[in-house]
Amino acid sequence: MKKLLYITLFIVLQINVFAQSKGNKPAAVITDYAFRINQLKTGNRLVKVSLPAMSVCGGAVDGYYSGGNLVLVNARHYAEFGFSAQKLLIENDTIKRIDYTQHIPEWAKYEQKYPADKFKFDQTKMTYTDTSYIILFTNPITFRKWGKEEKIERKKITPSLQKSINERLACAQDMKNELNKIVQQVDSLRFVRDLPYICGMEFNELANCGDRLYWNVVMLRDNAIELLIDKLDDTTLTVAPVPYFGGNYSVADVAFTALTEIIHTIPTFALLAVPFDEEGCGYCAYWQHLNKNFENRQAFKTAMHKWYHANKYNLEWMESDDFYSCDCKGAHPNGGHFVLINN
Repeated sequence: MKKLLYITLFIVLQINVFAQSKGNKPAAVITDYAFRINQLKTGNRLVKVSLPAMSVCGGAVDGYYSGGNLVLVNARHYAEFGFSAQKLLIENDTIKRIDYTQHIPEWAKYEQKYPADKFKFDQTKMTYTDTSYIILFTNPITFRKWGKEEKIERKKITPSLQKSINERLACAQDMKNELNKIVQQVDSLRFVRDLPYICGMEFNELANCGDRLYWNVVMLRDNAIELLIDKLDDTTLTVAPVPYFGGNYSVADVAFTALTEIIHTIPTFALLAVPFDEEGCGYCAYWQHLNKNFENRQAFKTAMHKWYHANKYNLEWMESDDFYSCDCKGAHPNGGHFVLINN
């Protein structure tokens, strides 16, 4: 019973037990925990959430969740000719490790060697500061830094170094807050009161055409696809009625409807492993199968998870005002949708 729920719980417990297995060696515990989280990420066993817009301090940010908890953040910030990247390891809402890398052009050295009044700019002659450091939040904090000219490891943190660490922590907290807003936005689907059925969009605004909460999630596009898939066994009922078939949408049903509006080529009935009722009530086969028992919903969630991860790199964005989940007309809030293309 509830096989997927137990698997998820086992993963979370396994992470916690593994992280506590070397309690007398804090640095080793953090390193082992980082290895385990990376294994889960590689195996598509974490839920990825991305920021739709650039983070002020982190740039492009991806967060990874396990059991509803943020455990990993990857951020990349690209500037002219250079970049910075950071990775946060998180346990129980506490940052355990920060990896930070800078690849920044050395403009002062370049301008001294090739002054602009004598030389035409040549990017190939630019040198860079390749600096990386790791902060382990042990007690005391362990700071490791290396680059072209230095390699240090410190446990006695100077005031200037503490200032840099505090800046990293402030940036980390900002990214955590930004990611959690996306999670909260998807969680708000339980408050949806109405889904679009037959309606029209006017001047790119929603005009009595479904709940704004629903469309706000649809407009997250691929930034929250995995989070929506994670909702496919949430049987919490909303007050939104199901037209024609009766009853109310569950959070899982709202999440899947949003997925079909983002990706127009999901093979729903192949994933359900039941035929479309061509001679009877048509789409009612979806409702009958999923409402029969919780195991069917979990199997559908597993099938959707496998399908997405097998095909995510073959999903292509298509500009369009076509709607999938409703008989709606006008400008689509997303201006398009994803379709599965051939390999």
